[in-house]
Amino acid sequence: MAVSIAGRSGWSDDTWSYLNDPRMPAMEHGWKLHVSARPGNLDAVTRLVLPVLSRHVCHAKFARDPETLRRLNSGVVSAGAVGKAITVYPLAGTVVEVARELAAVLRDREGPRVVSDRRVDPRAPVYYRYGPFTGDYRTGRAGRLESVMTGPDGQVFDGLAVGRYRCPPWAEDPFASGCGHGDEPSAPGFGGGRYTVTAGIARAPQGNVYRAVDRTLGRPVVVKQARAFVGEDESGTDARHRLRNEHRVLTALDGVTGVPRARDYFAHQSDEYLVMSSCGNRDLRREVLRNGPYRDDDTRPARALSALASRLLRILDAIHGRNVVVRDLKPDNVVLDDSGHCHVIDFGISELDGAGLGGSTPGYSEPVLRTTGPAAPADDHYALGATLFFAATGMDPVIVDTDHEVNRDRTLACLAWALPGRAHREIRSSITGLLSFDPAVRTTAADRLRTGTAGAAHRPARRPARPRLDSDLLDELIEHTAAFCVGEAHAIVDPVRAAQLNVPTAIDVYGGSSGLGLELLHHVHRPHVRSAVTELARWTAQQSRNLPPGLYTGHTGVELFLAQAESETVSEADTGARHPVLPDRAPDGGPPEADLIAGAAGIGLGRLLLARHALRSGRRHAADRHLAVAAECDRMLASGAARLSPTGSDTAGGAALREGLAHGEAGIVCFLLEYGGATGDPAAVSRSEQAATRLAAVTPDIIAAATEPGATRRYGSWCRGLAGIGTVLVRAAERLGEPEYLHLAQRAARACATLAPRMPLVTQCCGLAGVGDLMVDVAEASASEEFWDAAKTVALLILSRSGGTWSRPVFPDTGLTRSSATWAGGSAGVLAFFRRLHDRGGPRLGLVA
Repeated sequence: MAVSIAGRSGWSDDTWSYLNDPRMPAMEHGWKLHVSARPGNLDAVTRLVLPVLSRHVCHAKFARDPETLRRLNSGVVSAGAVGKAITVYPLAGTVVEVARELAAVLRDREGPRVVSDRRVDPRAPVYYRYGPFTGDYRTGRAGRLESVMTGPDGQVFDGLAVGRYRCPPWAEDPFASGCGHGDEPSAPGFGGGRYTVTAGIARAPQGNVYRAVDRTLGRPVVVKQARAFVGEDESGTDARHRLRNEHRVLTALDGVTGVPRARDYFAHQSDEYLVMSSCGNRDLRREVLRNGPYRDDDTRPARALSALASRLLRILDAIHGRNVVVRDLKPDNVVLDDSGHCHVIDFGISELDGAGLGGSTPGYSEPVLRTTGPAAPADDHYALGATLFFAATGMDPVIVDTDHEVNRDRTLACLAWALPGRAHREIRSSITGLLSFDPAVRTTAADRLRTGTAGAAHRPARRPARPRLDSDLLDELIEHTAAFCVGEAHAIVDPVRAAQLNVPTAIDVYGGSSGLGLELLHHVHRPHVRSAVTELARWTAQQSRNLPPGLYTGHTGVELFLAQAESETVSEADTGARHPVLPDRAPDGGPPEADLIAGAAGIGLGRLLLARHALRSGRRHAADRHLAVAAECDRMLASGAARLSPTGSDTAGGAALREGLAHGEAGIVCFLLEYGGATGDPAAVSRSEQAATRLAAVTPDIIAAATEPGATRRYGSWCRGLAGIGTVLVRAAERLGEPEYLHLAQRAARACATLAPRMPLVTQCCGLAGVGDLMVDVAEASASEEFWDAAKTVALLILSRSGGTWSRPVFPDTGLTRSSATWAGGSAGVLAFFRRLHDRGGPRLGLVA
């Protein structure tokens, strides 16, 4: 779709067509407008909007075509994209005038509600909120790229659109009434006040799910919302049609044990709502992630995997007996009640008598559903196998490859790692049969599961052989992955390719160009790497980003990359002048953070590394300046001026540990060890000894908790769990000459090895690459083949979770569906582990002094 206004420049990418007004001043953030539209009406709405914009100073962007808008309105791109057919960035002070003109010409037009915004007029699809104009991104505490806005007083506010209206404290709503037409309906309000909402279950672009009380009958119910025009396809079918289909299917299933009962159906404004009986307060996904996988050798009878399989199959048999095919069986749609009984929910895309609305879930129903013709009960049997795979491992099936067969074979390889040996042969055989692409094999596997003869007279399907991880394969893996990272580096510096490939363009270490560049510096002997690093460093230095001073998520790490890359495009003095070297407060306005990722510990460690580099380059004055900053970080930590605010549990041995490396005590110990070693200051050495002693004292309890049957797999992570703690203990043993710390690190590594087969991510942060690096650290420090072997096992687990071939793998990022080259969540971090495994040791990304 071509959009143009005389005197304004325009261009397009894969999603948007842009119009820029040369009269518009640069604005980082402000009040902006969103116009919602249905895909079939996009051209007509655009023709109405353009004359209004021509009368005002503003920038704007338009969904480039109806198919793109259909994708945006589906919620697949992001929940915040739904309804945003056109975005207008008006001149400060003119937003009300522009909004009212747009509302006048668009009155009675239809489009999905923009839930992050407020509505200008209840009769027009025009919305407003305060948000970013230019896009200032940084990696947040959770490791995700975040859009941020910095207010007049320096306060940082998250600019990302979410499922509710938010406004930064410095911005005053220009629409005096603040009517909030875009806000969610509040309780009581559903069904004419009959249903009082008591809690939220889920937020989704298609509609939210609530717990409520039926005030008429005095019983708990679940209320499911379907938003108008969201997920609309070419035929006009949207979320409401899927909810109507669910109501039809549940009516046909009335009385089936293990299925909710439909209680009511009503409309509220343009949305529709289904009221159902409540089946329980937790789904199978949450149950497994919180309490560990189901196993037949579990001492808890209610959590036997074969018993879960039998219960689910009985429910499916009853559903199929009513001529319904679920089509969307998955862990999220299996609900457990207080007695441990399971129920199947969510029939929006189910088929009744061969008729339904279509749809699928990757890894569960998608691999076997036909493009034409009705679904069959055997299709649900495949989804049952995938659901049981999750129950046994805590992992979703592999979905990164474009070939379903490759994904299925890698999923079965993961199952063999998670359920090894003869004790699990029968249930492993059942799951393998259910995951066959042959409907007859799936049907036979279900029959044998019903009769309890899964292992008898049934020859298990052949499992693809594991590769032999030798030096030749490692060479191929490293060469292939380095080449992929080089390609991503070239894409980052090319705006067109970056937009086309959806390549992250942050510049920090954790999720941006600096982390990628620091790893590529270890591969400059390979073809094209040196030039790629030089190009990446030049691009990184030219970016004007409002970064905090942190090491992994701020400009300290960027400086480290530029220094090691010997970039000539920016001097250290220029970099230091643009950014504060130390935080004066946390993003929420509290005391400065102390952690390794964003706080004083990480900044201090980064400055030690920069000082070392400066000394090697003969720049004593620069080294002294960096050491002075490190000393100030040490003072902030010693005085308590910088404080930890860890994510998650505040209990020793919790899932998101306050003792963890990224945001906890281990990160501080890491810096103190390096600072004491670099300076020789007796007081600093003493503090590092005391901190290491405290960390070592709590580690045995953490290891014990990590080996419990229901232990969360996050105990194994680099950022939150034992992989990071173990790494620091290895360093403490070396720095302080305490062999007991190495023994603790070995115990931590063994616990991580036990957890590794059910860790779904292959990445450094919260993934297998971080675990593998601990194995390398311990193996190198103890000269033990046990841990080199464990590192090789982790490498094979990474390959099992990946797509492609064994020698040319496709490593999934943290979203599990695509590849990226970031350090924390992508292929650069995996490459770092494979490099260190191949070299029998070596530096971690240059971030250990």
